[in-house]
Amino acid sequence: MARGLVGLFLWGAFVVAPSPAGYAGPQTLVPDANVVVFSYDFLDLDDPRVVSDGDGTPKLTFACFDEDHNLVWTRGFADIDAWCEYARNDPDLSARKTELTGWAMSQGNEEIFWPLQALMVLCPAVRDTVAAVESRPLVFDRFARTWKTPHIEFTTGENFCHQPSATVFWNPTITRAYGSPMAWDMFPPLVSLAHELVHAWQRVVEERQIYGASLEIGAIRGENLVRHAFYRKVPGHDWLRPRPGNRGYYVNGTFTTYFEDMEWSEWWPGFSPALDTFVEDR
Repeated sequence: MARGLVGLFLWGAFVVAPSPAGYAGPQTLVPDANVVVFSYDFLDLDDPRVVSDGDGTPKLTFACFDEDHNLVWTRGFADIDAWCEYARNDPDLSARKTELTGWAMSQGNEEIFWPLQALMVLCPAVRDTVAAVESRPLVFDRFARTWKTPHIEFTTGENFCHQPSATVFWNPTITRAYGSPMAWDMFPPLVSLAHELVHAWQRVVEERQIYGASLEIGAIRGENLVRHAFYRKVPGHDWLRPRPGNRGYYVNGTFTTYFEDMEWSEWWPGFSPALDTFVEDR
């Protein structure tokens, strides 16, 4: 059974030693054979345990915890890409990659796998989504009349999930959905991956084989959890806002206005996004 970065890694662990004043790199790690690594997380940027650079600016902080959720060690990174480079070259992390949740959906493509791992550590709800999809290795595409393996692959086009086969097509260069002036229309590429993974979950778990507008409610809810995680944990994303709904308002079938931006103080995990609103101007 594939697992995430929780309860899996049992190699020699570390405790954190104080860093010299002004030290800009990750905190010093001291081996401790008596500590067992149990889980990982990225710390919130306002967490007092976060790693900072020489100017005191918080970094993306990868934290290791024991089974009692006591902090064992931390490492600081400039961004998600830097963490992915570290993870793919770390002998302990990479040695168990084929056992981890996400390996099957990535089909062994490490250019997809490691960003997906970062996404699942950043927002554990995504790990649950991927684990549920991977629990069903085959789905029947009734249009192609063949069995398909749910998976993620790169595309140079738009992000989307082919609903009958639960195939997620991800373009890691897209950072806007509509090219609108609204703040909510800007996002890091992993946000769109999280959105499409929910659609794959809807296919596999809920048997939603045909796309419909109502599927966007769950997908945007999942997307907003990831947006909030980026806002809280990844440096340089204080501009990121929750997505209030699918797109906006249509009058007589013609699009007219985008949904207004909202602040994080107006959002909560159970927030229900709006579907597009259609009105007739008589």
